[in-house]
Amino acid sequence: MKRIIMTIAVIALTMLTAQAQENKDVQETSTVKKVTQKDVNVKTKVIKETDTDTEVVEVEGTSMQDQDSKVITNNTKDSKVVTDDVSVDVANQQQMMAIKQKQEAELARKIAEQNEAAAMQAEMERKAKMMQQQQELEARRAALMKRPEGMAKLKKD
Repeated sequence: MKRIIMTIAVIALTMLTAQAQENKDVQETSTVKKVTQKDVNVKTKVIKETDTDTEVVEVEGTSMQDQDSKVITNNTKDSKVVTDDVSVDVANQQQMMAIKQKQEAELARKIAEQNEAAAMQAEMERKAKMMQQQQELEARRAALMKRPEGMAKLKKD
């Protein structure tokens, strides 16, 4: 029984001295970002970014007086989404629908005005062409009705 207790005590002391030679220093920096996107739906995303610097001082040897030590630095970056919400903004949705309807009405009005202007332009061009044809017809008729001197005039039936 004595040997078992002594063995456990020696193992415990050995483990404690081995652990005592390692010194850890942990520095953690957290940044929380909140991103909000407003459209018909409001999307909110909270992201937590963690930057952790872990410094471990390891000492070689246990019984020496001037021991060599090494500092090992581990830098880890972690990004985690904390919340991701989507909500519907009814007032914003109604405003967007009203704006869309107003734009569609304005577009329909402008299209109607352009069609009317195009119809008037086509009518004016048609009238101008008719007038030109009428003038050409009159000029041809006058040329045909002109008789050389000494010829009798045409009689109408």
